[in-house]
Amino acid sequence: MNIALLFNSDHEKYQCDYGNPIREAVFDTGIVQKSNRQMKISVGDVLLHMYALPDSGNADLAEMVYFGGSWAKLLEEKLRATFGGAVVYAMIFENMTQDIAVQLHAALLVDASYLGLMEVNFANFLHLEFFRNSMVSKYRVEGEVGRMFCSMGGEAERDISELEDLRRAGYVDVEWEDRGAHGTFLDVYDTQEHFQSVEAFRDLIARYLTGGENVASELVMVLEDLNPGLFGALGAATSRVLDAKNTEEVAQAALSGRRYLEQLANVLFPARDEGTDGRKVGVPQYRNRIWAFIKKNTSDEKLCIKWGEEVDRLDSEFNAGLHGNKGKEFILKALVDLAVLTHWILELNPQEVRKPYYAHRGALVEFMREIVEGNSEWE
Repeated sequence: MNIALLFNSDHEKYQCDYGNPIREAVFDTGIVQKSNRQMKISVGDVLLHMYALPDSGNADLAEMVYFGGSWAKLLEEKLRATFGGAVVYAMIFENMTQDIAVQLHAALLVDASYLGLMEVNFANFLHLEFFRNSMVSKYRVEGEVGRMFCSMGGEAERDISELEDLRRAGYVDVEWEDRGAHGTFLDVYDTQEHFQSVEAFRDLIARYLTGGENVASELVMVLEDLNPGLFGALGAATSRVLDAKNTEEVAQAALSGRRYLEQLANVLFPARDEGTDGRKVGVPQYRNRIWAFIKKNTSDEKLCIKWGEEVDRLDSEFNAGLHGNKGKEFILKALVDLAVLTHWILELNPQEVRKPYYAHRGALVEFMREIVEGNSEWE
């Protein structure tokens, strides 16, 4: 789940300097580090003060933003006291478990500026606007590993003191991570429709995966790093199979599943003319290319064969479904197995599967074309 920790940035103890002290208060609990869970962290002001509803200022809007979610531990009286006045500062953790959130809540209650925490859902337009698209993506953390984000190369924006801040917070392995076009004006995956596809897929697989929502949430985050465009096929397959009323609609869901395998292969192991280990790895050979990625990233031959054969099996099942030979439950099970397969493959080499530019290639090419032709609105 995605969790937002909320703080009153106008509390007298901050003297207008609140970002670093709030980050330190959270990290000083040691709870995030001890969890050993991979999480991405964004920070920033919740910009409600920039909006107002007729006759009520931003109070009604604040009610919808803070109290319209599915799970929260909010200090309601303190939070409502900020409406129309104080600015609320948030730290948003992607892929946090509810257990970690409860521990943090208990530890932060002693902080006079703390306002509670809430689950945020980016498929909710208000949460998307105020807790994602208006925030600054800052860190990736996991155990003693801390990464400081920069965008599109961004050497000029790198401040070495921020790495020192992570080290003081208990992170030993500290480096920069290029986030590419994620979160920039070239990011075309910052829409409600995209996150509705993400949510549909996560909710489906959470019902079937061992570990439930916690494993599903991690898979969603890793897929976002690899290529958020993959959720187009996943979301389409998920929606179609759940809503299918006839064999034609089931066949469409199967087609989306096969397309997902093709797109996964394109990201993991792009097509090339020369073969690999005696196998063709051109555009049509997407199964071979997933096999090649697995073999490249594991020395365990038995595991390689096990999961490579799983790729072949799932592709065959989606093809059978495409020809109308399988029912709704069969394709649903295949999609869940596809999620399990994907999770295992991506865990083979988390560094390599982060492709911060891949999903935004089209937008990057178009942007450069407009610059060259002198038609860009960004000049």
